Amino acid sequence: MVMIMARVLFIVGSRRKGNTYHLMKKLSDGLKNVRISTDTIIPGNQKIYLCTGCMDCDKNGVCDFRDDMESNIEKVRKAEVLIFITPTRWNTLSGDLKIFMDRLNPLYATKELKNKKIIAIAVGSKKHDEYSTDGALTSIGSFIESAEANLIYKCEFDKCLDFTDILNQSEKIDRVLQDIIKVIG
Repeated sequence: MVMIMARVLFIVGSRRKGNTYHLMKKLSDGLKNVRISTDTIIPGNQKIYLCTGCMDCDKNGVCDFRDDMESNIEKVRKAEVLIFITPTRWNTLSGDLKIFMDRLNPLYATKELKNKKIIAIAVGSKKHDEYSTDGALTSIGSFIESAEANLIYKCEFDKCLDFTDILNQSEKIDRVLQDIIKVIG
């Protein structure tokens, strides 16, 4: 087995231990099995203030708020790959993930997100043609483009309404895991 060393940071857009959490856990365990180190941030379970748009961080690269984003920003800095996993809410990403992205502005202001490798995964509750995950992936894509980061992979999971529905898609999870290992390597 090839030994790959990379630092992957999962940012999970749901505070519940539902489909996005179970997906993160499966992917994280799979990455660890091939010696890729992982860490996880679940913004909804943290003390993160809303960005007020004061733009002080544009001047000095530091946010005025003292909350969990201080340590989160350090984790983002150290990560080689960020994996955003979000449930869809009204065809867009979760509010928790949007707040987290807004608070990454100090890294945007200092160009520290430029060329950062990012993976986007959206989890929808219904069939794609009934309720799309496109809006969530588009929102993450807009963030990536603005930050001048690199989207290296994206995917979506549909039909995940109940808390563990994603576990019924083990073959797709395995394919996505293999794809992620390839694009990281």
